[in-house]
Amino acid sequence: MLLLELVDSERDGDAAFFSRDLDVSGDTEAVVRLRNALDDVEGSIAEEAAGVLGAPGRAILARLRRAYKSEAKGGQQA
Repeated sequence: MLLLELVDSERDGDAAFFSRDLDVSGDTEAVVRLRNALDDVEGSIAEEAAGVLGAPGRAILARLRRAYKSEAKGGQQA
């Protein structure tokens, strides 16, 4: 769920890359452009995308976040 953290602006892409949590292959120039675009956005792209879909989109995003938090808690206890 690293992608959700990145688009939610909860995680720094550079830090994820240098800690080897994020592996980049293929068109790295495009990845750098995407990273720069994400840095320029205020707030959460995930929130905005979910808002476009209305209540169903917000419900899906909330469920994804809950699933991610559950997964993260489970991984910490192991």
